[in-house]
Amino acid sequence: MQYDATPCNYATFRAKFSLPLALTISGNCVVMPKKNRSGTLSLRNAIALGIALGILLPALLIGPLVAQQSYTAEYDVRVRGPLRQYASMLEQTMAPLVWNVDTQAAQTFINSVMQNPDVVSIVVEDASSGSFVRADRPERGGDGLIREVRAIKWNEVSIGKVTIKMSDKLVRAEYLQSMYKLIAALLFQLLISFVLVLLLFQRRIMHPVRQLQEDVDRLGEGQLEYAVQAAREDELGDLAHGVDAMRLKLDDLIKQQAALNASLEQRVTDRTLALHTSNAELGSTLESLRNAQMEIQRSERLAALGSLVAGVAHELNTPIGNSVTVASTLHELSAEFKEKMEHGLTRSTLTNYVDRSSQACDILLRNLTIADDLIGSFKRVAVDRTSAQRRQFMLDEVVKETLLTMATSFKGNLHEIKLEIPPEIKMDSYPGPFGQILSNLVNNAMLHAFAEHPQTEQTGQVVITAELLNDTPDEQVQLIVSDNGSGIAEDNLGRIFDPFFTTKLGRGGSGLGLNIVYNIVSDVLGGSIRVESRLGLGTRFILRLPLHAPSSAESSPYQLS
Repeated sequence: MQYDATPCNYATFRAKFSLPLALTISGNCVVMPKKNRSGTLSLRNAIALGIALGILLPALLIGPLVAQQSYTAEYDVRVRGPLRQYASMLEQTMAPLVWNVDTQAAQTFINSVMQNPDVVSIVVEDASSGSFVRADRPERGGDGLIREVRAIKWNEVSIGKVTIKMSDKLVRAEYLQSMYKLIAALLFQLLISFVLVLLLFQRRIMHPVRQLQEDVDRLGEGQLEYAVQAAREDELGDLAHGVDAMRLKLDDLIKQQAALNASLEQRVTDRTLALHTSNAELGSTLESLRNAQMEIQRSERLAALGSLVAGVAHELNTPIGNSVTVASTLHELSAEFKEKMEHGLTRSTLTNYVDRSSQACDILLRNLTIADDLIGSFKRVAVDRTSAQRRQFMLDEVVKETLLTMATSFKGNLHEIKLEIPPEIKMDSYPGPFGQILSNLVNNAMLHAFAEHPQTEQTGQVVITAELLNDTPDEQVQLIVSDNGSGIAEDNLGRIFDPFFTTKLGRGGSGLGLNIVYNIVSDVLGGSIRVESRLGLGTRFILRLPLHAPSSAESSPYQLS
């Protein structure tokens, strides 16, 4: 380490006096030592390395992830997806063939599946006789095999199983070949980009920076009388002009620095105290808001729990109470019968005991059945997501089939159900949950909308309409279930989808039907539902459902029991 000593005038001395390590010896200004840069990375090399890393690192970090995702997607499309499709197809197709022992048709079918070069083997086994038919491709064996085993059922009875194996060798080979080409092209592109960026950087930045560095070093040595020259009129030229302006203002800034340093400590102290006070107030306010939020959430949970407990208790109280009363009566009757047996049993006593016991058992069974139905309804509020089947279907056919299954419950009343559904609406969704939505809405109309009108005075009408929507970004169908019944009070419109809310509590209504409808529409079918109603003018339930159920529902579909 060495010091540079250069002659300077009084102004130069004043400018340098406040700089670190600045000394005055015999009229010479001794300034900060020059740093020995040996062993350190130069700016040019550092920026070149930074450019190289900036170009290569994203490719090295993101490239494998993109490649992995691409391979996974290709693997799912070429191997895993077809494997599941073939397994499902074989599971459904082989059932009648195995049952009828039609080996020729079964062999023909699996041979058609074996036309896919990725399929290695298909084995169909009969539960009673072992191997039924099989097809193999031995030259494709070894590593990289995945398989799917499905049970073959006929009338819900397992009669065999089918095993299908597929290989990913062809997919892996094609993927590696494409990746090698992509890597070669990417490396060539990165090399060209690096060379061009480096040359441009060297010409446009490094040369002007070196010139500016020499001027700054001269200013650091105290030679403030020489102006800083701008190499050219661009951003670096503006920087050079700025350095020159700094040279002129340096003396004034040094004078102002002393005054600022005197007041800086007091200002920092004052602001620190103010900041601490503000932080304390803010912490107190946040704590109050947090406590208020917790109280609100606790109140909402308690209110919901109270509503749930009250609804369950009210609905189950009658059948369980009746069951307890009948069981108690049956117990007393048995005790009385036992006492009479000890004193001699007559035919009339035995007949009376049998008749009364039979009546008590009938009453007990009916009430327990009612309780079981209510508990089943409560369980349907939390919909199970395990076995609802997704398929393509025509909307009008499913609606007609659903209404046909409900025909027995409408038998004998004068109400009318009218359909206005175009026959061309095709959906890829869950017909089972959809049918439960429709049956719940129709039953709701029968129970509530027409309950106040005797059948001999007015004929109620339920109209079910559907139309495709063209003003939405995705394909949707709008389904409207309307009635001309008594309508819903405005105060109840915001609560009809809440669990256990019903105006018929204890008179046939559990308050779960519309809550189940809301859960299925929003969570299973991926749609929305809203209601419009006025007292005396009927009610309209408006559903918007996608023609293709969302993938989230497809990955974990609901089971509706």
